[in-house]
Amino acid sequence: MKKIICLLIVGLVVGCTNHFEELNTDQKNPASVTGESLFNNGTERFHHILNSASVNTNVFRLYAQYWAQTTYPEESQYQQIQRNIPDNWYQRLYRDALKDLDEAKRLIAAQETNSQTAPIQKNKLAIIEITEAHIYTTLVDLFGNVPYSEALDFANPNPKYDDAKEIYYSEIDQLNQAIANLEVSAPSFDPTSDLVNQGDTEMWLKSANSLKLRLAMRLADVDPAKSKAMAESAVSSGVFNDVSENLSVEYTNNAPYTYPAYEDLVLSGRSDFVAANTIVEVMNDLDDPRRKYYFQENLGKGVFVGGIYGSGNAFTSFSSPGTRMYTANTPGINLSYSEVLFLMAEAAQRGYAVGGTVEEFYNMAITASILEWGGTAAEAMAYLAQPDVAWDTASGDWRQKLGLQKWLSLYNNGIEGWTTWRLLDFEGFKVPEGLTEEDIPNRLVYPVNEATLNGANLTAAATAIGGDNVQSKIFWDVR
Repeated sequence: MKKIICLLIVGLVVGCTNHFEELNTDQKNPASVTGESLFNNGTERFHHILNSASVNTNVFRLYAQYWAQTTYPEESQYQQIQRNIPDNWYQRLYRDALKDLDEAKRLIAAQETNSQTAPIQKNKLAIIEITEAHIYTTLVDLFGNVPYSEALDFANPNPKYDDAKEIYYSEIDQLNQAIANLEVSAPSFDPTSDLVNQGDTEMWLKSANSLKLRLAMRLADVDPAKSKAMAESAVSSGVFNDVSENLSVEYTNNAPYTYPAYEDLVLSGRSDFVAANTIVEVMNDLDDPRRKYYFQENLGKGVFVGGIYGSGNAFTSFSSPGTRMYTANTPGINLSYSEVLFLMAEAAQRGYAVGGTVEEFYNMAITASILEWGGTAAEAMAYLAQPDVAWDTASGDWRQKLGLQKWLSLYNNGIEGWTTWRLLDFEGFKVPEGLTEEDIPNRLVYPVNEATLNGANLTAAATAIGGDNVQSKIFWDVR
């Protein structure tokens, strides 16, 4: 009997060893991932934070004074440290987005190719570099000097901070090279791996040129010659030219790809935001047709009232954010056709050769914005016919006219709305009670974790930009 038992045990051991590797491999958590999946994840993480409405990260609908807060108004009073807002941006952009993209680039570059697959590989690498340029310049726009040349190296937990302007110029060079490397006749990523353009290489070329135009106009006051050359090159190469074209993520009705603001407003079950009086008062004065899309008519049809910016407000007493904010499959648009037209209007005003006059592009930009939100061409014509809107008769200099209307059009892109105020210095922002205009931030302060873990490099960076405070300006903000 003992012999039989021993034989059975031996047989079981031998039988098991035939499938030992299979049985000890976690089928649900692979040990390695593809470059394509890392690109997908890094892109999603970046666009998610750009479209978020979380007070822990994307506070820029507040900084742009599109929204006011209800119970807890600290973020619209510019408190950044309490919720670790700077730290959360660093984690998301460096750890979650850029590191994934860096590894995706390494894995895809290492793939063997032939004459048919080489152009596809080249396009994939170019698209990753376009996305990296978008992320790094966003970091500069938020903070100023940031880790760059020594970033993403796990062996170096104390990277130095590079000069903001040098980072910008380096990423512009990378963007130009990526544009040159794109072969529009060849495929790129599989549609399921590309949340932005679903593998459409031609749309990536337009997206890259549109981003290049945005960066060009950032430089207009600090390096006019470079700005002019970049803007003219981007427009001639091909930017967005229709309301259907934009740099965005198409979200769905099902997790995990639902609209981030929907997650923050609906799935969280909170009522933290109302329309800000800053924007509502301007839109009411101009009888702006976009009000019914930007805000809900919860106070009565055609009635729009903004809460006091920078103060606590009763949620039911003021207009709520529009229904798009509460819809799961709202597209996350981060660079639109209307923004491109406003950039071209500014370029034309500065004498750049972009194919039209400032008034032509101004009218086209406002019309595109109204159409993008669901309005009609007739509404756009009526709006533009008003003396307070028409280019020749609207009040203020060109910066005031362009700045105000561009700011209005960027309602659902808080970072760019805030940046428009930083760049063009238009009047109209309100000062929260107890603060001064100097308290309105020009940047985010550096993360607390960096002060603790990378203090020497952070101190050097703070000194270089004139101090780690919200008043210090980004290098392109020279006015």
